[in-house]
Amino acid sequence: MPPRIQPKNFILLLKTHKLTVFITLPSTSTVADVKAEALSALTSGVLENPEPNPAAMDEDSEEWVVPKVSSVDDFELARMAKAQGRPTGRYEKLEPSAQLKSVVANWDPIFIQFKDPNGALLPVKVSIPPINPEEYEDPSTQKGKRKAEE
Repeated sequence: MPPRIQPKNFILLLKTHKLTVFITLPSTSTVADVKAEALSALTSGVLENPEPNPAAMDEDSEEWVVPKVSSVDDFELARMAKAQGRPTGRYEKLEPSAQLKSVVANWDPIFIQFKDPNGALLPVKVSIPPINPEEYEDPSTQKGKRKAEE
């Protein structure tokens, strides 16, 4: 079976902290184009609004505040490094001049790696919700309407 042809437009998941931004760009765009879109998202007013649901606030919510940025020099974009198709927990910096189709695939997550005031890269901080098997309800154990009424 031949490999799948990548689409002309990529949908990318830009992730940091507890935030995910969906970005659509042509596959021929560069990583620098993604950084410009990321800067636009990170400087938008959405991040300044308080949590709409106070009950959802964690006691560690200050730890998860997205750092303020003013230019594309305040952060780098990275992808998760994989070994034998499995994530390693490490991140590889994406070169700004690289074309998207050469470094990521459609629907791949791209992670934001912020810089400290000295310009050194901080570790990637992202919360990926766990898939909890206890919350999964097996459809084969559910009763249909007819069985439930009997």
